[in-house]
Amino acid sequence: MNLNRMIRASVMLLVAMLMIDYAAAGTTGKLSGTVKDKATQEALPGVNIVLENTQIGAATNTNGEYTILNVPPGVYTLTVSMMGYKATRIEGVRVSIDLTTRQDVALEETVLDAGETVTIVAERPLVQRDMTSSLSSVNSRDIEVLPAANISDVLQLQAGVIRDGGNFHIRGGRANEVTFWVDGVEVTDVYSGQSMGARIENNAVQELQVVSGTFNAEYGKAMAGIINVITKEGGPRYAGKLDLYAGDYVSSNEVYSVLEKVTTRQNPSGELEEVEHLENPLAKLNPTYNADLSLSGPVPFLGDKVSFFVNGRYVSREGYLYGRQWFTPQGLPGDSSLTPMTSGYDYSGIGKLTYRITPSLKLSYQFIGSQSHNDRSYSRGYRFVPGAVPQRNSESYTNMLSFIHTLSRSTFYELRLSTMSTESKSYLYENPTQMPHFLVRVPADSLNPETVIDPSTTEGRAALDAIKQSDMDYKWFVNPNDPEGYVDPDSAATPTSFSYSRAGTSNNLSFRNYAFWNAKLDITSQITQQHQIKAGFEVKLHELKLDSYSLIPGKTAGGTEEIIPFTPTVPEVSSLSRDKYTQKPRELSAYIQDKIELSEMIVNMGVRLDYFDANTTIPTDPRDPDIYNPFKNENIYKDWVEPTTAMSPSELEAYKATFTTYTPDERAVFMRTQVDPKVSVSPRIGISYPITDRGIIHFSYGHFLGMPGFQYLYNNSSYKLQSGGGNSLLGNPDLAPERTVHYEIGLQQQLSDDVGLKTTLFYKDTRDWVGATPLLKTVRPSVAYSRYRNEDYSNVYGLTLELERQFTQSFAANLDYTYQLAEGTYSNPSDAYDNIYNDSATPDEPRKAMVPMNWDQRHTLNVYLTMQRWGWLVSLIERFQTGQPYTPSVSKSEITGASSYVGWTTNSEIKPSTSSLDLRVMKSFKLSSMTVRLYSIIYNLFDQRGQLSVYSETGSADFSANLLTDYPGYNPVRIGTYNENLRRPEWYQAPREIQLGLAFEF
Repeated sequence: MNLNRMIRASVMLLVAMLMIDYAAAGTTGKLSGTVKDKATQEALPGVNIVLENTQIGAATNTNGEYTILNVPPGVYTLTVSMMGYKATRIEGVRVSIDLTTRQDVALEETVLDAGETVTIVAERPLVQRDMTSSLSSVNSRDIEVLPAANISDVLQLQAGVIRDGGNFHIRGGRANEVTFWVDGVEVTDVYSGQSMGARIENNAVQELQVVSGTFNAEYGKAMAGIINVITKEGGPRYAGKLDLYAGDYVSSNEVYSVLEKVTTRQNPSGELEEVEHLENPLAKLNPTYNADLSLSGPVPFLGDKVSFFVNGRYVSREGYLYGRQWFTPQGLPGDSSLTPMTSGYDYSGIGKLTYRITPSLKLSYQFIGSQSHNDRSYSRGYRFVPGAVPQRNSESYTNMLSFIHTLSRSTFYELRLSTMSTESKSYLYENPTQMPHFLVRVPADSLNPETVIDPSTTEGRAALDAIKQSDMDYKWFVNPNDPEGYVDPDSAATPTSFSYSRAGTSNNLSFRNYAFWNAKLDITSQITQQHQIKAGFEVKLHELKLDSYSLIPGKTAGGTEEIIPFTPTVPEVSSLSRDKYTQKPRELSAYIQDKIELSEMIVNMGVRLDYFDANTTIPTDPRDPDIYNPFKNENIYKDWVEPTTAMSPSELEAYKATFTTYTPDERAVFMRTQVDPKVSVSPRIGISYPITDRGIIHFSYGHFLGMPGFQYLYNNSSYKLQSGGGNSLLGNPDLAPERTVHYEIGLQQQLSDDVGLKTTLFYKDTRDWVGATPLLKTVRPSVAYSRYRNEDYSNVYGLTLELERQFTQSFAANLDYTYQLAEGTYSNPSDAYDNIYNDSATPDEPRKAMVPMNWDQRHTLNVYLTMQRWGWLVSLIERFQTGQPYTPSVSKSEITGASSYVGWTTNSEIKPSTSSLDLRVMKSFKLSSMTVRLYSIIYNLFDQRGQLSVYSETGSADFSANLLTDYPGYNPVRIGTYNENLRRPEWYQAPREIQLGLAFEF
């Protein structure tokens, strides 16, 4: 049934596509213009226009007009020639993704075969005529001079983009409303929807484009923005670059210090008090290293038709958050060494082969791979047991094959086949049943000395059995020579208030595999000089595998008693402690759009169709959804017949025993219903209208849809519930797409020959955001659950302003400012459930009021300056942003005498503003045919201590009201100190980081 639906939808979409022309999907730009006689201003037909060092070119028509489609982004030299006229070379012609670069040319007459050439340097326009919505582009040259270590640092500079930890919010949307594209293929991590599945390094980027406005119909599955990366490819000449640097965090701020030891002294009252002895790890040299290598050029022995580009990078990380190894996870004494708690290393690489079969045929294969190893992630409670935190490893591999066929000077198509596979693992020990080697200590008595036995041996087991039978005292302890393994979760308990743990292991393991297979056909046709039709069709198949569980204690053969000592055991699939599934959703999409370029205006209009099939089931009866532990007798027993007379509990159990129980697989047949596919249509339009020769206004409107992250569809997809009582939050594969309606009006104005202004007003209305339902009752009154539903909504309005000064007279500058107000019902899909579950005073029905979102950053300002002269380059970035909101609280003791806290309106106060200055200084010089660059990059030059999180009762990360009301005094069993417990280095922005590098380029 479900397959038939998909086949019918595929046929409908394919028929629709056969009725129209097709288009490229955001990987190339267009070059057009008019060629005239300089003296007479008459149009010149038959003029040849060629992009140097490429096979790309065109000839003018009878009106002197030319159009070159399918131009990869970059900076080119344009050669224009015609018999009887001087050949003209125009240098610095910049082509960007999805935009038209207009380059008009005036040719001078000359004596036949004089061989004269005129060279002109193109001026990059500060006003882009065909920009009908907000976008920004950064090319490889721009990236090279920025103080930016990776693509994330570059993205953060773009107007409308807010970085919140590792996530990006564009124009106030949730982090999962952004999609990531590489060379025309979407590579978003669909599980969370918040990150890029394929890792691309700065030196591999040809152009990076951020579309924050109403993007064209060719882009789907995004509601807030598109991040589009085009990678480099090899050219006709060999080129290479080796970039090496080392760096470290350097700060004297005490907040990053770690306790070395604790002593005591008597205060004037005669009471003991703690004395801290601190050590600052950032005052020592703990360098990290980076190596980045790129090579490109023609493949040897194959001429200039086949070229390659490869880039690889290794980077190590120490981080700035440290702990101290006072204890091992098993509670044994540690070596007290300082230990980085966010250390790790990454490998990444990209390889691209391009085969230009003929001037009209191009075949390209690309491989992108990365591996990331994180020794541990920061966990404040384990600061003195850093070995207790799990390692996190991930790897990603992407393969892309594209075939571009130019059918004529006005039409070409591109077929792309791609696949991506990712694997993420999180565990402390990879073997889930690994446990320490335990020994038994028998204390001395009046007759026998203390003895130690090893129960893992035959003799030791017999001795332990004898001890148990004689009821003697004994105690288990970890063998210090073989301590590695999981221990009882209770060992992580803190010994007193305001204390750290002295033992414990993270007993949660997670293994996630994701893959997609993608086929995409795109065609472009410039059907007239004014109309460029674009359309495309795509099929994408997903496979998601998850196995996530918490270790449980092993039990004796009868299953009635826990084995002592703690024996780590993997729970059964039917257990609430385990979430294991394989899901295979699938999707289809198609679009068509028309770019109308008239002299008085430019219009982009299009429509998109998306089809998504979760390809799974939902409970038939929401009041009894669990196939492993159903509540209704008819769902438990085959051929169940209700008893006609009253029975005692024992009689009822005996009656039930006469029936055969269903297996979970049998129950799935009648307790589950197939989910219906989701089909959606999203129209979009953008208009650009010149008001002067230096000014353009634009207006755009569109509907944008995106499926929620797969975690919200498939979390606990078996609908397992607590049988005795309690609540759960479950996934919902029947979720509909989230929807945003986006309005935008903007102005581009050239203020002088080298200064331009862009300003935009925008408004977004988002509906069907994923939220959580009120508690749903089941057949058993003590059991309820909530599930994800298209429940929440938000609206955002704001303004962006960008002022750009092009590079002239050795100086360039850029300023962008964003004001926005982002409000909604809940910031995160699970917030409503958390409020209901954790606060008995919260009503069961989720909130309907609008509150500021967690990432509602009202004012954001970025200033970028670069100066270049005499081989020196200095660039700097100043960032300023007002604080994000938080929910304040006040101690009830100030009102009622109680010791708990009462909260105020959600997100009603603002954290302090933050700022930082990043600097890059570089000296370049020639060494034979090679360019050598010495450089230094300093992030957060002035080591500013911006507060990212705060204590809710004070609004500051530096100070807690507990110092005034609940100071606990000295306690000898406390691990750490009270003040150490209040210091939160993770609540501050990263301290100063200094990098020194050396690069070789040819």
